[in-house]
Amino acid sequence: MKIFPEDIENILDFNLNDILKKQIEDYNLLYEELTKEERDRYLLDVINVLMNDITFSGKHRIYECEKGWNDNLEMLKQHKDSKYLIPKYHGKYKLVRWKGDVIKPKIENFDYKIHISFVDAILQHYIGDCENVFEFGCGPAYHLLRLNEFNKDLNLYGLDCATSSQRIINEINNKLDVNIIPYNFDFFNPNYDVEVPEKSIFFTVAALEQVGDNFGSYIDFIFDKSPDICINIEPMSELLDDNNLIDSLSVKYFDKRKYLNGFLSHLNNLEKEGKIEIIKQQRIFSGSYFIEGHSLVVWKINK
Repeated sequence: MKIFPEDIENILDFNLNDILKKQIEDYNLLYEELTKEERDRYLLDVINVLMNDITFSGKHRIYECEKGWNDNLEMLKQHKDSKYLIPKYHGKYKLVRWKGDVIKPKIENFDYKIHISFVDAILQHYIGDCENVFEFGCGPAYHLLRLNEFNKDLNLYGLDCATSSQRIINEINNKLDVNIIPYNFDFFNPNYDVEVPEKSIFFTVAALEQVGDNFGSYIDFIFDKSPDICINIEPMSELLDDNNLIDSLSVKYFDKRKYLNGFLSHLNNLEKEGKIEIIKQQRIFSGSYFIEGHSLVVWKINK
């Protein structure tokens, strides 16, 4: 079995450009369904993990981010190749989630390739006439680097709580001839010195998840800076079906890790109050071993 560009178009409900279509075709996203025995082993493994203690999200995990991104930095210093910016958690497991079930990829880096296919499609579609792109929790800035290839006229900003992220961006700028502007930024204590011009877009990808239910400070920051559009690709339990076994395990894993609790519900309340407009909210039906963690919400402040 294989994932085609049309599969991603059908999920996102918009057409991809020809470059993205070719990229997805070239990835050759082949997979096979699990046998009953494989699925049973998978379910038992996830349940066993959920029954034990798991490191949960929060400010205390900044050290892990520092170490992880520093490893990417050291590899980038040794090799002038952007592939060393890919976070090491990609490719960690042999099974991934797709369309509400679990599948077995037949190619290397399947989870990374389908992940960036969705991220690239979403960002390129919603950027519109925005000229300034801010990624919060950018880590090794690999999403921004691909955006630079898509449109070299964009002004790119990479913000992260880990200082190793800023060092990576400086190395990218020096070695790969890019101009990404780095900022140190803490979701729990936002840096209001960040200057946000008109025609700006804010986005996060599996980064805001680390704040749990402490997203209020970041929301306040967004209202203060008033970007044109916000895109969040994050775990959102509100969009999953708790009556479906695979979805339910994902939701339980969210709870165990304390991932982004109540964020989407809060945005829906803000919309009811007339403060924002939600342009799109949907699940993407793609995920990793434990979770479908990349649901989408696109929204803007009513100015």
